[in-house]
Amino acid sequence: MDRNIRTLEDVLTLLDGLFAPEADRWTADGASWWDSFYADRAKPVPFFVAKPDENLVSWLDRGLLTPGRALDLGCGPGRNALHLAAAGFEVDAVDLSPAAIAWAQDRAAETKAEVRFLCGNAFALADTALAGPYDLIYDSGCFHHLPPHRRLSYLALLDRSLAPGGHLALTCFAAGAMGSELDDRDFYRRSGLQGGLAYTPDSLRTLFSPLTERELRRMHDEPPHSPHFGEPFLWTALFRRGDGQ
Repeated sequence: MDRNIRTLEDVLTLLDGLFAPEADRWTADGASWWDSFYADRAKPVPFFVAKPDENLVSWLDRGLLTPGRALDLGCGPGRNALHLAAAGFEVDAVDLSPAAIAWAQDRAAETKAEVRFLCGNAFALADTALAGPYDLIYDSGCFHHLPPHRRLSYLALLDRSLAPGGHLALTCFAAGAMGSELDDRDFYRRSGLQGGLAYTPDSLRTLFSPLTERELRRMHDEPPHSPHFGEPFLWTALFRRGDGQ
């Protein structure tokens, strides 16, 4: 008889277990799936390119973001972390996948970029290896792979780790363009995330309502010769935490 639910984390872990093991993309047990995904570095995956997100470049160029401490969530092969380091940020970058981290470290060595790469679950590493506060938390494609209940973990990480006046910047699947548009409750009935969750602008504004919106738009489509990465099926969003929080 199992009667050991005592904390919110116990409840979240229980809900994690309602998903089939092969649907896991967000816990340490999901690392092997991502390792397989990143194993072939020559695979024609759009975001395998060594280019930063066009929205990140734009925010930096316009002065909406200024150098400080940055955390890159779900950094993958490190393309945005390296750009932040080149822009003068002190960067921590985390990913579940050892294969992704190894690739990112190889890229950093090639460019002599100083980035602290960490392999593991960002929620578990918060307040330990990932010691905030961070002036920028950057998320390019991590948020939409979380099941609905893990938004609580995500918001808690922001609350603990984002500095007053700091920014959350993210890209995620845009409803009507890519990602599943099932209601939250339906994911628990089907035990999978259908590849990732789609969001509307209003849903993002509601979820991050304690923060102030600075920009929310579709990512620009970037041609192959562009020095930046861009795909129009993604939202790009920039939110700022109040100075007094």
